[in-house]
Amino acid sequence: MRNEIRFVRFKSGLLCLLLLLCGFQPVDARVIYVDNRAGSNALNGFSPKIVDGNNGPVKTIKRALDYARRGDKIILINNKIPYHESISLSGKRFSGIGKEKFTILGNGATLDGSIKIPMNGWKQLGSDLWKVSPYRKGYFNLYRDGKILPEYKPEKGQPVNLDDLSEGKWAVYQGAIYYRSSKNQLPPAEPFSLAGKSVGISLIDVDGVSISDLKIENFRIDGINVHDRCKNVILENVTCSGNGRCGLSVNGTSQVEVIDSKLINNRAEDLLVTEQAIANLKQTKLSKKGTVTP
Repeated sequence: MRNEIRFVRFKSGLLCLLLLLCGFQPVDARVIYVDNRAGSNALNGFSPKIVDGNNGPVKTIKRALDYARRGDKIILINNKIPYHESISLSGKRFSGIGKEKFTILGNGATLDGSIKIPMNGWKQLGSDLWKVSPYRKGYFNLYRDGKILPEYKPEKGQPVNLDDLSEGKWAVYQGAIYYRSSKNQLPPAEPFSLAGKSVGISLIDVDGVSISDLKIENFRIDGINVHDRCKNVILENVTCSGNGRCGLSVNGTSQVEVIDSKLINNRAEDLLVTEQAIANLKQTKLSKKGTVTP
């Protein structure tokens, strides 16, 4: 009897060891497709095209994350239409498993945090001076046709003087944005927008994440914020630009590898590394020197 028990225990232990050595996964990693033009959140996301029944791409990244589990891959269909979303990856569910990383593949798509300024959002203060008062304060950016407009900043230590604001530029003063229009320009009738949504992609407490071939732009604070306790995170062929504070912020004890990417033209910082975090950059372009703070 004892020999039989020992044999069963031996077989069980050997089976566990073999499963570990083979990188056993209890479930197969899946692919979930997102199409912000032809997709529907009533579909299951398991096909890039609508086939039959509920088989086809979902419409939003958020819906794909509702379906996702460890090690899955989310593939965005690039229709040249920005995805106006802000997403968060937190915990084991959005981590890798075995050799499979939790993956977001953008195919060159854009994650855009800007919001359009409504006509009644403008207040005219003079013949060519206009004011917009964003609901959320602290970080700002102003765009026209999706492109960043030049900002007027006084010399360090000097107050903002709106009389010095030249044509086509904007400034932040007492929690509002002031814009000097050109002759015969009417901002309420033009496609102006603000950095609106807070953060493009937030990560916290994840292990084994890959984000690639994606543009993250025009968010009020950060394009990507790697908050804390993140490891084995790879950003490849990613562009973070036009964000109100920072392109990429890495914090706490997080470790991130950035490959063949661009962190450019963000308002305050392109790269911010705080506390004990590590950002390993390879063939990555910055438009300003990165900042490291304790």
